[in-house]
Amino acid sequence: MPSPFGIRLRQFREAKGLTLQQVADHVGCTKAYIWELEMREGQRPTAERLNGIAKLLGVTVQDLLGEPIGAMGNPTPTDVAFFREYAGMSEDEKGRYREAMKLMFGKPPGPEGS
Repeated sequence: MPSPFGIRLRQFREAKGLTLQQVADHVGCTKAYIWELEMREGQRPTAERLNGIAKLLGVTVQDLLGEPIGAMGNPTPTDVAFFREYAGMSEDEKGRYREAMKLMFGKPPGPEGS
């Protein structure tokens, strides 16, 4: 049974269109090891491997290890990067962004626009 980490890893890998072998080659391990990370609970990759995988996938280690992905729907690496950038904005910048979304789409993104 996959762990939340394994589920995220597989979703990010597939979103990038990468094979198990491509990820394995990038971090210097076997394809079977990457499969184990994705499909079996209790796997504990080294920090070096986590960093290599995250860099290849265009996400952070925190994105790989973070909150259960089901809580966020099915984010792609591009989505994760966008949300990370938005989270780092000042409240004034976030307000301007929401106003721009109202102009473009007629409602702000998120719960207040639902």
